[in-house]
Amino acid sequence: MTQDSPQPAQAPKPDRSMDVRWLARWSFVVILVGAFATFAFQNSETAIVEFFAWSFETPIIILLVGSAIVGIVIWELAGAVRRRRRTER
Repeated sequence: MTQDSPQPAQAPKPDRSMDVRWLARWSFVVILVGAFATFAFQNSETAIVEFFAWSFETPIIILLVGSAIVGIVIWELAGAVRRRRRTER
């Protein structure tokens, strides 16, 4: 009489595709931020900004960083509105 011995459960193989996508995405972000930082620091001269009745002088790096931050905020707000509209359906 032979007894069937229980087979040890095999651990599931980890999904490496997620790791590759994560690494690719963050590599792209790091390269993009590095390129932006290099560009910004090479443009440290001052510029005169005139907007309606306002006029002020500021380094170009401040304009670049400020514009990037405003762009990110607008992008995130648009994404939040889109996500909210999707969930309301």
